[in-house]
Amino acid sequence: MSGRARAPVSIGRRALLVLATLIALAGAQGALAQAVSIIGLVTDSGGAPLGGVTVEVYRSGSFVGSTTTLANGYFSIPLPGTGTYDIVTHKRGYEKKTLRLDILSSGTMNLGRLSLGYALSIVADATYIVASQGELVQLPLTIANAGAFLEEINVSVVAPTGWAADLVSEWGFVVKSVMLPPGASRSFVLRVRVPGNALGPAQLVLRFAYANVSQLLTVTVEAVAKDWGLVQLLYPEVTSFAGDTLRVPVRARNTLSEPCTINISVTAPQGWLAFLTVNGTQTTSLRLEPGSTASALLVVGVPEGAQPGKYTVSLRADAFDVSSHSSLSVNVVPGYDRLALDTPTPVVSTYPGAPVSLSVTVFNDGTRSAFVSFEVAGLPPGFSWAVKDEQGNVVTVVRVPPRSSQRVVLYIDVPSTSTPTAFNFTLAARGANSRASLELGLIVMGKPSLKLATQNWEVEASAGSSTVFQLAVANDGQIPLEELWVSVSGALPQGILVRVDPPRVANVPPGGDVSFTLTIVVDDGVPPGRYFIPVVVSGTWVKVERVLALNVRTGGGLFFTVIAALAISTIAIALAARRLRHRGSGA
Repeated sequence: MSGRARAPVSIGRRALLVLATLIALAGAQGALAQAVSIIGLVTDSGGAPLGGVTVEVYRSGSFVGSTTTLANGYFSIPLPGTGTYDIVTHKRGYEKKTLRLDILSSGTMNLGRLSLGYALSIVADATYIVASQGELVQLPLTIANAGAFLEEINVSVVAPTGWAADLVSEWGFVVKSVMLPPGASRSFVLRVRVPGNALGPAQLVLRFAYANVSQLLTVTVEAVAKDWGLVQLLYPEVTSFAGDTLRVPVRARNTLSEPCTINISVTAPQGWLAFLTVNGTQTTSLRLEPGSTASALLVVGVPEGAQPGKYTVSLRADAFDVSSHSSLSVNVVPGYDRLALDTPTPVVSTYPGAPVSLSVTVFNDGTRSAFVSFEVAGLPPGFSWAVKDEQGNVVTVVRVPPRSSQRVVLYIDVPSTSTPTAFNFTLAARGANSRASLELGLIVMGKPSLKLATQNWEVEASAGSSTVFQLAVANDGQIPLEELWVSVSGALPQGILVRVDPPRVANVPPGGDVSFTLTIVVDDGVPPGRYFIPVVVSGTWVKVERVLALNVRTGGGLFFTVIAALAISTIAIALAARRLRHRGSGA
């Protein structure tokens, strides 16, 4: 009975133990079946793992838990169960990102790769700009902080050599550093000065450094050529000829905002001559105030051997870092000469033995330089001729550029034995394509000649008296002597005066003669001696000089005074002697 009674008790305890174990296992299996967790990998925008990223979990706005990514970017965080969660990731220097998850079943959910961009969002209105040389470009851009932290941002702009660029605030200040709170944004302007000589695309890099992050923005500015108008040819195209000299007006202008020196260089084809002149002086630079202008001439010498065709002469003007260009197109065409002669004195007069010089201008109205030779026809025998330049050199050929002239002198030697005559002759000029002639006339008048017929050129006079000298003049020439007169050359000896009568003779015909009376007055104080009086006989085309000798002797008044004094002295002496004799007799 007792054995039967214990057996059921033993079976019951075992059953209870097994049931409790099963219940415990069932509870544990239920708990395992309800466990939830998430894992993932956080990288930057380039795919590199990011360590130290904070991962926070929220459900219905309430904080659930957080973790930090490992150096390899991985993280794992348990969740209390299924439901809707907000996964928030952030790190200094990077954006703050929120991911919403609906977890419907237990277990581990792999979120895969979570990418975080930089904290700053930098947006420019454009990243490729076309601008003219020297232009000031202002590019608006906006910087926003999409991170979870206040960021201190250091800003720098890297520009090519010669370019000027900086970041400017909306108040016009140059920005080097800026503080930007989370969620805030600021507007700026990238200000770029394009160099005046820049050409083609150039890259400018904006660097934003913060929280061990360096964020870059590249902007490309393509510089296109600009005509600064520093130099301008008033006639960009001209027609010319071999051997021609061109003078083309040029205008220089300071189009900049400050005073500058404009340096101008000229490039011409090989063998050509080209330079710039201002007021006749060759120059290579001009100093101008803003907005002011200056006029100049571009002088271009086309060589004699230039072949027909089009040639280019270029001007380049530089001021600071800007430049300007202007080109002259020279159309060289086949040339020809066209000569003409002119003189202001087509008829001249001369005398035998007196050479004649006629000024003659040679014109070339053609399109090329002329090498001109001369011929003279119609001169009588014994006459000779030569052509001289303005320096007096005898020339056989002269060069006359196109559309210009050259002055020469026709020299004619008249024989001294020539008799009075008049004749016409011709001067001819010959070039390569043309010939010109000039009719001239020459009158050879009779030869003037003056003869002094007086033979004795010596007179005498006493001091205090006067004397007369007769000067006989004869015309032994071929033509009348006009306006004949006698004068004294230079200063006369002191105390001597000469008067001429008649003072002037209007005309003395060939073979005729005339007499002039020279009255010579000698003052009392002139000491005895021999004096010389230079006498000049002048008339039209004639002049003769002689010297008259004047012998001054002691004056007559002094002589008689001396004689009277001697006589009185003699009488006085005789009377004195007589008185002495009387006294002796009385004794």
